Amino acid sequence: MSGFVAGDANPDLLVAAREALGWTQKRLAEELTRLAKADPEISQGYVSRAEKGSLTVAGERLELFASALGATPDLLVSDSKLWSLGEGCLYHRNRASTKASTLRRLHARINLLRLYLRRLAADSTVPLREFTLVPMRVGDIDGPEDAARALRRTLDLPDGPVESVTAIAEQVGALVVPMSLGGREVDATSLHPPGEAPVFVVNTDAPAERRRFTLAHELGHIACAPAPDMDVEDMAQAFAGELLAPAAQVRGDLRAAPITPARLLQLKAHWRMSAAALLRRAVDLAVITDSRYRTLNTQMSALGWKTGEPEPLPDEATTVVPALVAAAVRSTGGIAAAAAKAGTTAENLRAMLGDDVLGADDD
Repeated sequence: MSGFVAGDANPDLLVAAREALGWTQKRLAEELTRLAKADPEISQGYVSRAEKGSLTVAGERLELFASALGATPDLLVSDSKLWSLGEGCLYHRNRASTKASTLRRLHARINLLRLYLRRLAADSTVPLREFTLVPMRVGDIDGPEDAARALRRTLDLPDGPVESVTAIAEQVGALVVPMSLGGREVDATSLHPPGEAPVFVVNTDAPAERRRFTLAHELGHIACAPAPDMDVEDMAQAFAGELLAPAAQVRGDLRAAPITPARLLQLKAHWRMSAAALLRRAVDLAVITDSRYRTLNTQMSALGWKTGEPEPLPDEATTVVPALVAAAVRSTGGIAAAAAKAGTTAENLRAMLGDDVLGADDD
């Protein structure tokens, strides 16, 4: 009997596995040629036809693609759905100048990460927490600020600053994965397919205070059900500001002394928000004028705070994903075996999750 995995490759997974590596079709064709020692060379057109589904990828051909892409054959033949922008469950917080290729790679990585974590959780002693948060309809009577206050009440959060935004996300059932995204083009991305736990990827290349606000922003996407004409990014920003610094509580602190860069640093230490976010909060709550806001922004930029503020906050710890991965490593006998169960290689899994989650290499 053949040892090959039965079935044909899912074209969408072929594309995702390639784009997650940041490869072009030409680059994949070159790797396929190298592995197969093919003569003549495997062409970009061949890869294109495979990814369109007009060419069957099975048997030895499937094994070759799997080896080149760092995926297991059984992952590539699965009928798992991949999600894209416009389907109402994939979001990202990024600069306007972000390249389309960067976003394609990020979307591919979070789609694959979702599959990896679900495969690891399938037989795990650490089951995924059920996601039961019901989003609040916003944009008509209630606004995103109302949704933020409702979430604070639901979780029985005390007044004042939020101790850990990561803990809030995990408490409602989200999977939080801090990950280096190779720069500051994108702060985060989130994926929340219907009926599943949301997956939040937060860029560790950003300072901790920005990551806290970014994660609160991503929570806004799952805690709010926007009206059809509502800008979902503005909605998430308003939600994040109210969650981290409720107007009724922070307004007095903002009014207690003149807003200056030094004063913003004092408030940053207490409210655990960046000086930039607190300055934005001050103008949004009409504590300062737009003109004063622009002046302070210019001063902070001259001080170099746009690239890195003084007095950075400490990192927040994640618990759910590390516990899930650790259980998989124990049950399978090692990192390589756990990665294979996830559907990938140890190298690819480590590139996504990092050494803090996966620990030391297998002996």
